Amino acid sequence: MKLAIGLIAILAALCIPPGAGENAAGDNAEYWSSLGDRQFLNGSIQEAAESYDEALRLDPANVYLWVNKGKALANMGRFQDAIACFDQASAINSSYVEPLFLKGIALSQGLKRDDEAIAVFDQALQLDPSNFDAWLGKGMALANKGDYYGSLACLQTASRIDPLQPSGWNNEGVILLKMGRYQEALDCFDKALLLDPNYEQAQRNRDDTLQDMDRIIFLGSR
Repeated sequence: MKLAIGLIAILAALCIPPGAGENAAGDNAEYWSSLGDRQFLNGSIQEAAESYDEALRLDPANVYLWVNKGKALANMGRFQDAIACFDQASAINSSYVEPLFLKGIALSQGLKRDDEAIAVFDQALQLDPSNFDAWLGKGMALANKGDYYGSLACLQTASRIDPLQPSGWNNEGVILLKMGRYQEALDCFDKALLLDPNYEQAQRNRDDTLQDMDRIIFLGSR
């Protein structure tokens, strides 16, 4: 069973620069940025990346544009290019946390370079110890390495930081299930579904957990 939150899910939310508008002239970076945002949200990822390129030509020091271009490239499977964009955003503003945890996600979920990803998540957490996404990403990377206890500690921290995020409870449930702690896993999936009744992955995980519990009861009764 895979951890439910994926790269595209985290990268789906765009960074909208303060004051960005949709009616700027075509020679204005805001015009191309807004166009790229609309294309991204409509699923036209290649076109969005090209629009962000045009915006960056006009405004090369805009960290939001570098982050959004990185997200577009990651969604195209171009993880190394995406990381280069996140690095550029961090070079412009070293106190901006989002490029760091996005780089960690690209390293872990995209390139399977979990040790590097964990180091990047730790950098993000040094800047913002209460960053939900960084704790979640670190937990996923540790799980990929088979460190379920470390992963669980990270995911529990994420859920304490933001208990209203169903993805945290769902991923915690997945790790508990891998550890054979079925009732605790079931409780986590229930919490996720209470927050988001339409969370399909949590519902599937809950169904799988119940099937495993029934199987164990059946085998124990033989």
